[in-house]
Amino acid sequence: MKAGLFLTNEHTAPADLSAHLGQQLDMTAVVADAGWDSIFTGQHFITEGTQRLQPLPFLARLAAEAPGLSFGTGIHLWTLGNPVAMAEEFATLDVITGGKTVAGLGLGYRPEEFAAFGVDRSSRVKRFERSLEIARRLWRGEAVDADEPWCRLEGATIGTPPVAGDIPVWIGGTSDPAVRRAGRLSEGWILNPAAPSETIARQAVLYRETSVQHGNGRGWIAAFREVYCAPTTKKAREQALPYLEKKYGRYATWGQDDGHPGQRALTGGADTVGRGRFIVGDPEHCLTELTRFRDEIGVDEFIYRTEWPDMPAESAHSSLDLLVREVVPAL
Repeated sequence: MKAGLFLTNEHTAPADLSAHLGQQLDMTAVVADAGWDSIFTGQHFITEGTQRLQPLPFLARLAAEAPGLSFGTGIHLWTLGNPVAMAEEFATLDVITGGKTVAGLGLGYRPEEFAAFGVDRSSRVKRFERSLEIARRLWRGEAVDADEPWCRLEGATIGTPPVAGDIPVWIGGTSDPAVRRAGRLSEGWILNPAAPSETIARQAVLYRETSVQHGNGRGWIAAFREVYCAPTTKKAREQALPYLEKKYGRYATWGQDDGHPGQRALTGGADTVGRGRFIVGDPEHCLTELTRFRDEIGVDEFIYRTEWPDMPAESAHSSLDLLVREVVPAL
């Protein structure tokens, strides 16, 4: 069972992201010293009301604090970019991290982001798959031909090869077609933290079956989860739920509900939204819930997010300390 930390450096605008970066560096050092395995971050654009860092340069900076850890995206909006640029950028991060990069990719869902990049949202599946094929061939050192509206190549080769000649790809997704896509095209599936446990349990079987059918073995399930730990459950709820409720209210305005089977709402009180999603409590509660989730789903790696926009740094550090000392070792 591997352990990863999810960081975003996301705050309500206007924010001093340079000042907040210090907190992210400190948290990275904590998990590196504790022997955790990975650091992940995500990607969004034009997030009105909040500000954040873009993932690949952010991860490159974090990598300087934690040599030996893996660094990945969860997820990178693969459909919006040019496959040559993205292949070179991920390969650059792979060189910086000594071959410890994971390309966690997704389609994206926000209309504003597709409009900003001039990408037809209805073509996103085709564009995602074709761009992934191009990038992987470039990573393997092949000479690539392509004739797509967004990429034209004639015998092109990559200028920045990854360390081992390829980069592991994990695919994020909440719908059944996205789960099948992960099993068919990648080495791993990243669980959306907003996906409730009852949905994931069913989809995990679908993912494993699809992965085996397409010659990818049993695959890798990386569970991105919202987890907050405090000495008492009462204190954990007081410290975490207001920030989680605000975060998920923003997800709802972005339309993320539409991607979930059953469209279970992301708006409302934290107890309603968080059922089957959030793990908030004392160390015993967090360990019990994570163990149950691990055993029922068959998780290979947990990626914990324990801080959300505007949460005080001391609260995030306090939760991380308990996770490091009392929860994660027992898993």
